Amino acid sequence: MEINGYEYTEDEVLEALKKKGYLILKFETYNEEPIHGSTFVKHYFTTKCAVKGNQLPSDENIWFKVAEREFEKPFFKPDLAN
Repeated sequence: MEINGYEYTEDEVLEALKKKGYLILKFETYNEEPIHGSTFVKHYFTTKCAVKGNQLPSDENIWFKVAEREFEKPFFKPDLAN
């Protein structure tokens, strides 16, 4: 996974999330693939979620989404007046 221009392994990211107080849980979810117009096929897979406090595992807190929110630093143009 790339964060702030550097490549990290899944284990490194999960360990950093644990240090930030996240609990890592297994989570089963699926992707939908459209076929023949309005028919969908569900592809189930197991992944990991990073949860904190009263959060429940969901598609919103899959480990790499949480890592992006937690560790990505926004790149912005600094103000020259300061």
